[in-house]
Amino acid sequence: MTKLTFTVPWDCLCSDNRKFLSGKFILSQEYRAARELMAVHAKIAMKKQKWVVPQGKLKLTVVVVEPDHRKRDLNWSKATKDSLTHAGVWSDDSQVRWELWQSDKVDKAEAGAVITVETL
Repeated sequence: MTKLTFTVPWDCLCSDNRKFLSGKFILSQEYRAARELMAVHAKIAMKKQKWVVPQGKLKLTVVVVEPDHRKRDLNWSKATKDSLTHAGVWSDDSQVRWELWQSDKVDKAEAGAVITVETL
């Protein structure tokens, strides 16, 4: 089984806040910045871990550490998968066939996420 694991800061996690206006999707500046930042972290990890882009089915696991106790929806999936596609982690996010998001820790100093992509 091939595996890529890396950590991203809280600023990389952005909800899917695209807006549909005038027949097209508009991405917010926050969304674009988070996507670019996560892509940078992913590319560094890919190079360091000698990641070869897989062609088959994948498993995505994300363990989130939140900065505070505010209520949040765990709706970071689309933005995260878009970022990882943008970085070249996989050919297409349709390869993700198993996905798990976990968030049960709060720590302002460690806020962010550990992302793991594995072949199935």
